[in-house]
Amino acid sequence: MNEFAIVSEGVTDYAVLKNILFGWFKGQDAEPFLKPYQPDPTAEGESSWQEFGNWENVIKYLREKKHRDALEFADFLIVQIDTDQSEHPNFGVSHRENNEQLTPSDLVLKVAGKLQEIIGPDDVKFYGDRIIFAICVDEIECWLLPLWDPKKSSKCQGCLDAVDRALSKKNEARLDKNADQYNSASKEYSKRKVLLSKGRKNPSLDIFLSELECRNIVLSAE
Repeated sequence: MNEFAIVSEGVTDYAVLKNILFGWFKGQDAEPFLKPYQPDPTAEGESSWQEFGNWENVIKYLREKKHRDALEFADFLIVQIDTDQSEHPNFGVSHRENNEQLTPSDLVLKVAGKLQEIIGPDDVKFYGDRIIFAICVDEIECWLLPLWDPKKSSKCQGCLDAVDRALSKKNEARLDKNADQYNSASKEYSKRKVLLSKGRKNPSLDIFLSELECRNIVLSAE
């Protein structure tokens, strides 16, 4: 139960997820084995679109049932997507209901429902808890704010600019959509104590951690 297939919007998102997962499983008998399936830099031919990362390719990946290939080998599939573009017609999840802004938890629930709809009821039932959603409200940069600007830990909009301002104040390089910088900016989450004490303060990251918690996944050294 050690292998995780990762489908994400891009390599920067993967870098953050990697540190979060290593932090979550810190202290177990083994480390999680992570394999990115989307984006996939080795994709060729008709699958060459998988080389590129964005929310549309995450949805395309699921719509084409490619998750079945990943789950043939991996124990779990983690699907990461931001909600900042969820109101796009090709996504189709509004941020409002009854003229009121959805709470982060309600928005995560609606996006998860949309992803399940795309995956299909038969596959949702068949794979069950092996599919885990990492839904970022509004963007994965919001998950970094507890590390860099604790007063804005629960912020859900304008997070990239907020993180960049916080990094600049500490003489750190701005993120600039660079995977190495995202890895560095999220590195503290690879420490379980930090992940639990700080990461839980962001609403949608807390939901993702709760999803991991309820599955009670144990990594084996065998």
